[in-house]
Amino acid sequence: MDMRTMMPTITLSDGLMAMPPGMRRWREVFKLHLRARVQQRPTRLWLQLLNSHPAFQDLVQAYPHMIHKVYRPYLSLTLNCQQRVELLAEHYRFILQQGWGTLMAQAARGPVRLGTVPGKSGAPYHLQLCSLHPMDREGEMVLQLMHEDNVLYSIAFSFFGCPLRATLGMRIGCVQGPKGQESAQRVREATRDLHGLRPKTLMVRLVRQLGHEHGCRKMILVGNINRAVHHSAKKGRLFADYNALWQELGAQARQDGDFELPCENLPSPVMEEIPSKKRSEARKRHELTLAMIASLRSGLDDHRCPVQIALPGAAATSSEVRQSAIDDDDYASAIA
Repeated sequence: MDMRTMMPTITLSDGLMAMPPGMRRWREVFKLHLRARVQQRPTRLWLQLLNSHPAFQDLVQAYPHMIHKVYRPYLSLTLNCQQRVELLAEHYRFILQQGWGTLMAQAARGPVRLGTVPGKSGAPYHLQLCSLHPMDREGEMVLQLMHEDNVLYSIAFSFFGCPLRATLGMRIGCVQGPKGQESAQRVREATRDLHGLRPKTLMVRLVRQLGHEHGCRKMILVGNINRAVHHSAKKGRLFADYNALWQELGAQARQDGDFELPCENLPSPVMEEIPSKKRSEARKRHELTLAMIASLRSGLDDHRCPVQIALPGAAATSSEVRQSAIDDDDYASAIA
């Protein structure tokens, strides 16, 4: 029996189920249906994807707002609604193939700890995974570095493309440090404790290594002008200079305003090029990075389930998505 016949249909209105009745709810319902009518084809494909595999039932229950995310800026302002659906389809196809469907649902309900590595002082630094939120516009997966139960740095990303066509890659939509008056001091202290390794550089390296080990050819990094949270940027609430960070890491600027960096294995430091008095710290920094990479790898492996192959039309690649559609009757009921 087809698993889809046993699942309740996910509709657009399910994304509003947590909203109390009243004028605000009616306003959101009107806006939602208007967007669905304007973007009929992407909406049809998005609903087909959400109703194609049991994993999406768990994700929607954990985070109902997931249903509406294709209508809002996502990852980069260079993406339109159709491209958002295609990217999300490719991401979840990859996730299901890796056996991470259950992990994503768990991480949508609360952070999932993946591993711990001690700093120079012996203080533990934890890696944990969230999904869908707290950065739902900037990536499906959020990797966080924790220190003393506080978030030190977060990085949001999604997979895209298809391994069979050698187009698999990653998109990074956000790198965010701690909040509060003592945030700068916390980062400085952590940098010293990590043998001089800046936390934001570490987070990008971890995601880059994750991509390399899973066949990704490149990372696309959102530029300042393309951040999905552009309204906050216009109001002066965003202070991070992503362009400077990407250029510092050796990324190449793209014509669309984003940046690109190949996914490659962590290189060993060339000790001959490092002053002798700094070589010990460089070696320890490299060893700590390797330990963090191993911790991330082990944590993700521990949460793998039997491979959850996508059903026909489920989390399809972009070419498959464009060729598929749900029946008109199904579409009409799903947007109700």
